[in-house]
Amino acid sequence: MNEQKFSRRNFLGLSAVGVAAVAGMGLAGCAPKTEAEAKKGAKAATVNSSGIEVDKANITETISCDILVVGGGFAGLAAAVQAAENGDDVILIEAQTTLGGNGQGVEGTFAVDSKYQKEQGVTVDRSIIMQEELGKAQWVPNGLFYKDLIDHSGDNIQWAVETCGSHISGLIDNYPCGAVAGAVDTFHWWEEGAAYVGYIQPMEKKLRSLGASIDLNTRGLEFSYAEDGSVAGIIALDAFGDLVEYAAKAVILATGGFANDDKRLKKLGFDLNTLERIGTPGHYGDGVNMTLAAGASEFNGVCYLKYNRISHGSVEIFGPLWTGFCFGGPFLWLNEDGERFVDESLALRVGNVVTQSAPIHNQPNCTALSVFDQKVYDQKIAETKAMADEWGVSVEEQWKAILETGDDGFKADTLEELAEKAGVDPTAFKAGVEEYNAVCAAGVDGLYGKEKEYLQPITTPPYYIGRIHEVMEGPLGGVVCDRTFRPLLEEGGRLENVFVIGLDGIMLYRDVYPMDVPGSASAECLHGGRVSANEAHKIVAG
Repeated sequence: MNEQKFSRRNFLGLSAVGVAAVAGMGLAGCAPKTEAEAKKGAKAATVNSSGIEVDKANITETISCDILVVGGGFAGLAAAVQAAENGDDVILIEAQTTLGGNGQGVEGTFAVDSKYQKEQGVTVDRSIIMQEELGKAQWVPNGLFYKDLIDHSGDNIQWAVETCGSHISGLIDNYPCGAVAGAVDTFHWWEEGAAYVGYIQPMEKKLRSLGASIDLNTRGLEFSYAEDGSVAGIIALDAFGDLVEYAAKAVILATGGFANDDKRLKKLGFDLNTLERIGTPGHYGDGVNMTLAAGASEFNGVCYLKYNRISHGSVEIFGPLWTGFCFGGPFLWLNEDGERFVDESLALRVGNVVTQSAPIHNQPNCTALSVFDQKVYDQKIAETKAMADEWGVSVEEQWKAILETGDDGFKADTLEELAEKAGVDPTAFKAGVEEYNAVCAAGVDGLYGKEKEYLQPITTPPYYIGRIHEVMEGPLGGVVCDRTFRPLLEEGGRLENVFVIGLDGIMLYRDVYPMDVPGSASAECLHGGRVSANEAHKIVAG
């Protein structure tokens, strides 16, 4: 047995599987990987992407297993349960205090030809799904990835329910945001409309019943390496702030993407001063970054699940105000320079609400001025009244709160005064509004082709500005993988015993998440989890 350093983890006996015999394995925690590290000796240290120093001389213990799953969200749980079912010695580490990650709020999951569809007499045209999903992404994604997902989706959801104890509500339909004729009824709702209830909790229960270890509050930071340069495990920061090395024959990364990786988001053009991040915390990009550091290719088709938003806190993100005033339609969108840049009804035209934020991302400060008058205000209040009553909110009161605080909302009797309140150039702003009014008077948008029904002039005071900014749940994709979810190396080949799944490695989309065929992201998490675990089992079995 290797000599153990005393740690709080040792003292309290919280090690999931105890200390492994690692003599002779040549892990990087014991032996330097590179010549530069060799010159530094045993105290060689690195700094991970979040600025955390990883000094291998401070590793307190090494724990071994067959398969290490890093991340306990939708994909990680699928991988861990499948691996444990295969009879492999599995450890799942999760950086947060609970399992679920991004998957906690998932409402339902895509599947084709499931047992439950067949019981309800539902048939689906796969070609229409392909046309919609690949067509929306300009045919950039590899269609074979989508074929793999479709081919296995029915079996995957049946496995989750009948083998693992997950619960679907029984309702199978097309999510309200999906409106593709012929591709209906692929959305399997989880019990209570929440995967945390229908999927996460049952999967955790199943995993524990199979004897797998779950280490919460444990964040994977970087790979450890064998003397031959191959990946031999993960160095992690445990709940006590100690460095722990997990030695594994195969590593499955499912860390939930990089929504909290400021450096990567800035590189991709986000303005962190205006961006608002929602969803579960802790998505630092660890899985993506450690894989790229190992020489993997970066995926350049990252997809974003993001929306328009008015207000940074005065009102709710979703709801009647969002539906009425952030989707677009009879509004004028100007950038901070007073220039119109898009057909403001684009999301309504294509039937994909996520599309609404795409053109705003490329404007100064990643924001837009949504300009409208009292006539449009009254119209949208009336249109959202039923929804507001259902939600138990008053959109008028929400606007009052926004306007009183100046939280991205402004109101004035003249265009000049309105511009001054919003902090933009009055001359350029007024010129932009007048140019748009001329388009509306002509009844033809000769520049962007906005449909006539949405061409409503801004002529009835008082006038309003809602400053729209981006709200993001998370990016999807980061690493280029093959169909077994192994990361491909820039110099050719692949990492044989590493798998990247879930939001870290998803490659079905491009730029904007398509909602026409809903639930495909969580379906890919389920699919990737099972595929990676079964491939890892082959490595373990030798």
